[in-house]
Amino acid sequence: MIRRACTRYLGALLMTACVSACSKDGLPADKLTANLSGYNHTADYIHQFYVDEAWGGNVFAYRGGGKFVCCLIYSRKWAPGMQATVRWTTSSSDPNASGDAVVEKWHEAVVPIEKYDKPGTTLNVHFLPEGKVRLLITSMSDIHPDYPGPRLPPKPKDFKW
Repeated sequence: MIRRACTRYLGALLMTACVSACSKDGLPADKLTANLSGYNHTADYIHQFYVDEAWGGNVFAYRGGGKFVCCLIYSRKWAPGMQATVRWTTSSSDPNASGDAVVEKWHEAVVPIEKYDKPGTTLNVHFLPEGKVRLLITSMSDIHPDYPGPRLPPKPKDFKW
């Protein structure tokens, strides 16, 4: 109970800090801000994720997009070698799971930011099977016909939760 209250307080505090960081006042001319939006292509629940210390929220299994958390500062122009550190926690989405399956596990990956020709309003973070992650800066969601990243897969027929 106390842990949950502390987590909520910390989340609210981080959200306030992120909103303050999203202000374009004082940014160098070569920098922009982007919201974060997560896409979960796995059966695990993502409790929380961070991109270079910017908090991105949580993402249910086989869901994502449409929820935006502010902000990440990034370069107006893409350059080779651009990357970000992504950290996230997962556990089983199965409400009947027990043991190690329900214990949150931390993951971390240094991920290249995929090439963009024009700046976007969102950094879409795609959590793929086998711990892979893709980062795309764009103003499109995965339902746009020209979206450069993967579409969310349908939930498997045997996925009941």
